[in-house]
Amino acid sequence: MKKETFSDTISSLLYILCALVITLGLSFILSSWLIQRNIADILNFFLASSFGSTDNFLRMLTRTTPILITTLGLIIAFNSGIWNIGGEGQIIIGVIVSTGICLFLNLPPNLSILLSFLGSFIVSGVYATFAGFLKAKWNVNEVAITMMQNFIIIALLQWLIDDPWNWGVGLYPRTAMIPAETRLPFIYNPLNLTFFVGIALVILVHFMLNRTVLGYELQVIGSNIKAAFSQGINTSRLITISMLISGGICGLAGSSLVLGEYFRAQAGITSNYGFYAIAAALIADNKPMLAPFASLLISIICEGILGLAALGLPHRLGQVIIGLIYIVVIFPKAMKWFRGS
Repeated sequence: MKKETFSDTISSLLYILCALVITLGLSFILSSWLIQRNIADILNFFLASSFGSTDNFLRMLTRTTPILITTLGLIIAFNSGIWNIGGEGQIIIGVIVSTGICLFLNLPPNLSILLSFLGSFIVSGVYATFAGFLKAKWNVNEVAITMMQNFIIIALLQWLIDDPWNWGVGLYPRTAMIPAETRLPFIYNPLNLTFFVGIALVILVHFMLNRTVLGYELQVIGSNIKAAFSQGINTSRLITISMLISGGICGLAGSSLVLGEYFRAQAGITSNYGFYAIAAALIADNKPMLAPFASLLISIICEGILGLAALGLPHRLGQVIIGLIYIVVIFPKAMKWFRGS
């Protein structure tokens, strides 16, 4: 297996910069044509949404946190050659577990917080492991399974907030807020301590993948699973472990949303972060140390599009731009695959 070098990291950073310049450049031209404003105005509104004030900057970092945590979870699976597309549903499992523990168990605050993170990791990890088990046992396509798992958990959340857990106040389906004692404190409102959780996970995931036997074996099966099997590596066990850790970390993103931002479960709480994290993982070239930059890029785009909405630009254009980033990042890799290099 080829060892990651400093030049590999620089090349990946250049991919990110190219994706940023090309995609946003085309998007600004399109936006200028749609709303009949000059590109300078569009660029100003776009950047001001993330960097125009302290509050905007902190809100952008707050959005970055769950994207970053989910991206790290997906990077573990992707490095193992497993396409975990179920990050969205795994986040929601974390939301459900954390909300249930904090609202209904009446435990001491610190214990509630600890069990929320631990429970989210275990339940979400086990749920993701189902797809890993099917992949390892019968080579069932994990993309189809993890995608369908998203719909199951989204429907479960909707049922909970519509009926048994519904707050009973207002028309918008949601639960009551968790007790104030179980909410993680703010670093500076609206940025919460969960931001440091994301940073700590970057270091832990990087260490696991590059400094442990488990991480080495996961990357080996991701590079060539047949060669790994022929060398006596238990590929079935590693696929299952990879999905357990991957799904568990994605579940932590759900805990961060409940304990650090929304303080309840509600419809649309994930804001498609599980899908955005797929783009972030690809931009980061599946390298944990690049995940913060890729997640920050996605967050800047999301906040920037919200700012452009004030100029009359459709909010959904943000998803179009992220889709363009997919194409820009994947295209050179797809060409290499096509050429067999």
